[in-house]
Amino acid sequence: MKTNQLKFGVYLSYVSIFVTNITNLILTPFIVRNLGQSEYGLYMLIGAMIGYIAVLDFGLGNTTIRYIAKYRAEEDREGQENFLAITSIIYMIISFIIIIVGVLMFLNLDTIFSNSLTTHEIEIAEVMFGILIINLALTLPMKSFTGIITAYEKFILPRAITIARILVRAMVILILLSLGYKAIAIVLVDAILNILIMIFTLVYVFLTLKVKIRLHTFSKSLFKEILSYSSLVFVSVVVDQIYWRIGHLVLGVFSSTKVVGIFAIGMTMGQYFIAFSTAISGVFLPKITKMVVNKASGEQLTDLLIKTGRLQFLVLGLVVSGFVLFGDKFIFLWVGAGYESSWIIALIVMIPLTIVLTQTIGISILQAKNMHGFRAITYLCISVINMFISIYLAHIYGAIGVAFGTTLSLILGNIIAMNVYYHYKVGLNIPRFFKELFNGLLIAFILSLSLGLIILMISDNSWMALIIQCVIYLIIYVSVMWRLGMNNYEKELLVNEFIQAKRKLPQQG
Repeated sequence: MKTNQLKFGVYLSYVSIFVTNITNLILTPFIVRNLGQSEYGLYMLIGAMIGYIAVLDFGLGNTTIRYIAKYRAEEDREGQENFLAITSIIYMIISFIIIIVGVLMFLNLDTIFSNSLTTHEIEIAEVMFGILIINLALTLPMKSFTGIITAYEKFILPRAITIARILVRAMVILILLSLGYKAIAIVLVDAILNILIMIFTLVYVFLTLKVKIRLHTFSKSLFKEILSYSSLVFVSVVVDQIYWRIGHLVLGVFSSTKVVGIFAIGMTMGQYFIAFSTAISGVFLPKITKMVVNKASGEQLTDLLIKTGRLQFLVLGLVVSGFVLFGDKFIFLWVGAGYESSWIIALIVMIPLTIVLTQTIGISILQAKNMHGFRAITYLCISVINMFISIYLAHIYGAIGVAFGTTLSLILGNIIAMNVYYHYKVGLNIPRFFKELFNGLLIAFILSLSLGLIILMISDNSWMALIIQCVIYLIIYVSVMWRLGMNNYEKELLVNEFIQAKRKLPQQG
């Protein structure tokens, strides 16, 4: 059963990615055209601000996964109940802090954006900000309950809920925008859906999984241990916010909402790209935690890193090479003229991400080993540098300059510093990882991209021409990878596992 949960959890993750991308392909241009470039930029700007407040979760969501998986491996029911009671107390404190911080920021929005937003834009921003802050204070503690479900290795239901939420959200927003509603309506839809999912998650955890929250004894040592572990995860989350959202704020303060909109489209492509890697790595933390508890060797963990890394590269390579070839045409057809720079911004970020995202399992290994402190500190230092570089480059090169600041941070922090740490401190065999990662795949990738240049001879700027180009390139990519890139394990996985999953899917339902 656990094997099926893991397997179908990965499959449903990719279904979720597919549904998310398809709905966003339809929804985003509809939102952009109905809101206009300025209000769309404003919507993304306020979302970025809320993202920074959301980090007050302090990483407790991931902390819950790690500790619950640990308590379950040790069959310590009382320890699990006590842990959840203590985290509940922490979450109540966090929700109170969110309200205080939110009120302070709400009262100063006009001052923060006095040089870049109009009076009307500030009024809209205040309404959206107020709704999102209240929603965040109510629903942020639900990360703990989502973590419980993941730690119990119940991957199917939460991903099914995610898919349902995506579809319902898209349909409601399409209807509301068609009736003339604007950005505030989108924010309200998101808030209501979050509350509904919160209620469902609570019911599932308490009634189906029969999880209990009970304070047997208030352990100061456990309290400190939780804060120590989660604070390092918290720093990592802050760094991620700086990586992916600092540009919105910098451009919102020093430029205009139109420029924010252009930058947001480019960074949205990078976020879609990231989702392809987290679909696999997101379900492996409980398994890795058990491996660590059972004293798995560095070479065994390296084997897992290689297997998942190669699978991730197969998918990521297709996406990034396809975007190199057809990304500019896609963005033009998708959101229209005026967003030409978004393609460049996306490429600047996506190319180094291709390497970074093959190692997302490494983050789970660090969390399982409780060794993520170096990553948190390193990323924090690099992200602060990124912030100052982005501010400087924003004045000279605008949105593209901010994207370069992000890329520089990715290379210095994620690729160089972390691989040194993985190899010498964590015990992962990084030279063997890169050797086996690129064995066959790199040559196949370069050849596929080179052959794809021929397809650009189809110069018609229409959806039909783009679809034909993508289908032809998909055939080329899969054929070359199958012939030159993939090993026997990957071929068997794509053939045998797919067939078995297809047969078992009706039984699972």
